[in-house]
Amino acid sequence: MIRILPITPHDFQTIVDWNADKDADYLCQWAGRKEYQYPLTAAQVADRCNAVNARIFMAFEQEKAIGSIELDDIDLIRGTARICRFILSDQARGRGLGRRVLWELIQIAFDEMGLNRLTLRVYCFNVGAIRCYQKCGFLVSEFHQDENPYWNAYTMELAKHTQQ
Repeated sequence: MIRILPITPHDFQTIVDWNADKDADYLCQWAGRKEYQYPLTAAQVADRCNAVNARIFMAFEQEKAIGSIELDDIDLIRGTARICRFILSDQARGRGLGRRVLWELIQIAFDEMGLNRLTLRVYCFNVGAIRCYQKCGFLVSEFHQDENPYWNAYTMELAKHTQQ
């Protein structure tokens, strides 16, 4: 059983630990270029928890933390938000858990928060993540070209009425 719950201070170091022995590109891949700086620290995660219009969640399989995912740019009037900063622990990868975590977040966003459209941005090279998002009903809506083609990205969207 997968559950996602609001992040607590106890979880900050867990996210940092998932980035141990990783490089700056790894951090950028799951967290983007703006919110966190390499090397990631618990203080950075704590600061992020104070962001306006954002909610950070931890994902659990049974009682074990397996990932973190965030809703950002939450606009309750327009009914929109952006999914971002989605990371799974190395032990959780390749088991279909990313899709289950994402699905739980979609349910919270649409059913509990009353949102009607979600977007996310994913780097084009991250084929596994793109497949995960597509399996949950997200469609590519925009292409973003970077100075360095390695960091080209897609925006993907999911509308409430199209969720599977």
